[in-house]
Amino acid sequence: MGEGIISAVSNYKGGTGKTTISVNLSAAISIKKKKVLLIDGDPQSDSTRALLPPGVQIDKNLYHILSSDDSIDPSDYIYKTIHPNLYILPNITETSGLEIPLAQQFPKSNTFLRNSIRNYAKDKFDFTFIDCPPTLSIFVNNNLYASDILIVPMDAGSGNSLEGIKGVLDLMQAIREDGYDLRLLKIVINRVDRRKGAHKVNILEAKERFGDSNVFKTTIPTSSHIQTNEAIRSSTLFTYAPTSKGAQAVRNLSKEFIGYF
Repeated sequence: MGEGIISAVSNYKGGTGKTTISVNLSAAISIKKKKVLLIDGDPQSDSTRALLPPGVQIDKNLYHILSSDDSIDPSDYIYKTIHPNLYILPNITETSGLEIPLAQQFPKSNTFLRNSIRNYAKDKFDFTFIDCPPTLSIFVNNNLYASDILIVPMDAGSGNSLEGIKGVLDLMQAIREDGYDLRLLKIVINRVDRRKGAHKVNILEAKERFGDSNVFKTTIPTSSHIQTNEAIRSSTLFTYAPTSKGAQAVRNLSKEFIGYF
């Protein structure tokens, strides 16, 4: 495949399943014997809690990368997870306190993550995913500036998430105009219940507004297994409910994703 691919998973609206997609898509691809890194780019740190084994002490994390003026060795910040072949650059909630200091260094601060980790990630991993917070903030800027492609989750039951898609695509275009080659891969439609008319309407509107070719063919269904698993530490769908419909949907998504490369 050549050098690795870095994908940001972003929608500035909350509740679209960014972390669920990031964690479980990363896990599914790692199970296919690909070497995968997940960067927890969200100070809420949900990806970190999902993937780090119990009892692991986080000595170095994204907070230190974004707050340091010194060059770093990225390998010091990367930890093994509950899945072989899947690694994580963890985050902590204290990172949220860096938003004002980083904003004061804007626009230089847009590329702090890129300058620290991008070359290492592309050299050492087949695929890197960055779980983004539900905002349009300096943290999202860092995540997108560090990335090659953009995956945008959408909640099938929420018309508001359509506006979140537009917001992150506008940011992507601004980054492209700044000279960086970031492109949209696809929109992934999440939490689908095809029995509900509103879901069908929102899916159709997404395809009409953003183009059918810009939407993954694979969708992720509503699932009690997914909802329960989101609350469990050190767990993914593939450790908690590997035979569930949700897990199978993510397997299909991983196959479709890899097929684009």
